[in-house]
Amino acid sequence: MISQELHDFCERWFEKAQGYQRQSIQDCFDKFFTLFIVYNRLYAELTLSWARTGRIKLRDRNPSLPDVKAAKEYVHSYLGTNHIWSNIQNDAQCQLAVSAIRKLLENQVFVIKLDRLRGEPRPEEDKKLLEDLRSENQHRKVGALLDIIYSVRCNMFHGHKGFDRVQIEILVPLNILLDKLTILLYERLSNDYELGMLLLGEPERVTKGGWYVKKSPTKNQ
Repeated sequence: MISQELHDFCERWFEKAQGYQRQSIQDCFDKFFTLFIVYNRLYAELTLSWARTGRIKLRDRNPSLPDVKAAKEYVHSYLGTNHIWSNIQNDAQCQLAVSAIRKLLENQVFVIKLDRLRGEPRPEEDKKLLEDLRSENQHRKVGALLDIIYSVRCNMFHGHKGFDRVQIEILVPLNILLDKLTILLYERLSNDYELGMLLLGEPERVTKGGWYVKKSPTKNQ
């Protein structure tokens, strides 16, 4: 099973996320940030586990992990399209959340894709996300949702989006989907570690940026 430290970390932040119940701008932002902290920790854990088993290769000279790939491609591949989509379809709130996000893109109420440096809209990329959400292909739908979650995270973390009432319209459904996705990832990792399908590494700690570094040995070790 997962380490006690990771278990306690996730449970603590899950509990904190559940405390944000109001539909205020601040609570919506804080809930999204809180859930993404757990999501980030879990897809970092997945990335390192895959690196330990040789499924992916991390460059020794590059201390940072592939954040974009981990949050979108690795999570998608690990959980699988069918597992993610069936859990969304079996949850009425998640179904409504997907519909709400699709309508926001259709009505161009909220810009998802922004230029990293200037924060300017990239309408062609938003159009592609909308096409994927409208598609009958479940793989494209799930990929679009993962992309939207990560893109909104980048927009807010990098200062391109501030407190704005229209953001509640996108954050409310995103929080529903991010909560579902994070729980699915937590449960799958817990199960696979217990079954020995993933390899635990040496004791680690989380850096300020959210990734792992090995703990320094104590004098008693």
